[in-house]
Amino acid sequence: MAKKTIEFEAEKRKKKELPPHKVEVTKHGKIDGSCDGKNEWDNAMQGLAPRILNMAVVKVGEQNPTDMAELRSQLDDLFEYIHHELSAHGFRDYVRRFMKSERSRLKKRYQKDGQTGCPLGVDVDQWAALVKYWEERNTQKKTSQLTGARGAITKLSKYGRGGKVAIEAKLVCVCLNLIFLPLKMCINC
Repeated sequence: MAKKTIEFEAEKRKKKELPPHKVEVTKHGKIDGSCDGKNEWDNAMQGLAPRILNMAVVKVGEQNPTDMAELRSQLDDLFEYIHHELSAHGFRDYVRRFMKSERSRLKKRYQKDGQTGCPLGVDVDQWAALVKYWEERNTQKKTSQLTGARGAITKLSKYGRGGKVAIEAKLVCVCLNLIFLPLKMCINC
């Protein structure tokens, strides 16, 4: 949707005393990634989470429960949940994924751009703790191991000329052809 349309819809909803935005929730209590309100949800999260939550805390379970409740409350004020309610698990899962991607984005800026100053929207103490965490030997070792593991994974396409299904079909074809040959010649079966 266009930005003006979204703003117009938000104003109409406010006049009816409804939350300004709506977002669809799956039956499992998670935000539906394909719904119209997902972009507004992401924008709200980008604006609220760094101000409320501690970016230096790596695990969501270690976040201050009061801060998590404050973030949930502010998001609940901004959004109406369509079809189902947003579950606590769905909320925590989304926060976990958001924080991970946000820290990754900050780390890329820090490493590639050589940014030494604290970015806008991030507390100076939290930034210092993040930089310290990134520079720890254990963290660097873990990062290099994960990067190496990611490079070692080769995903075989399931379909297509060289995909898993095509390769299996060729093997079946070869085996069927060999069945009709004398048994001495069959080396694959």
